[in-house]
Amino acid sequence: MTPRPDGADGRPRVRVAGIMEFADPDRPLDPKRIRVTNDAVRPLLRGVDWSGIDEQWVGSRPLSADGLPLIGGTATPGVYVGGGHGMWGLTLGPLTGELLAEQITTGHPPALTAGLDPLR
Repeated sequence: MTPRPDGADGRPRVRVAGIMEFADPDRPLDPKRIRVTNDAVRPLLRGVDWSGIDEQWVGSRPLSADGLPLIGGTATPGVYVGGGHGMWGLTLGPLTGELLAEQITTGHPPALTAGLDPLR
């Protein structure tokens, strides 16, 4: 669960994420998966209006071969990669952007990206 900015109605919102499923990337959303996840979370959150679910989505979460993100320059000058985070993409995306911006502007990979070089 991740807190989100208040909705248009001013009420606080939360993102509930669930199950990693290995399936065809074009497979449509399965409402049963969302129901199972929400049912598991419901006892943990009191006072939540579950009728106010406003987004439901699924999508591919690209992973690298070794499971670590790919952050840094590629073999093509001026082309950088920030991906392969799997289920952590929404969480780690902002930090990845900052690290890539640092590398692009300074020409040096930040220490935090050691071991995450796309050319490893």
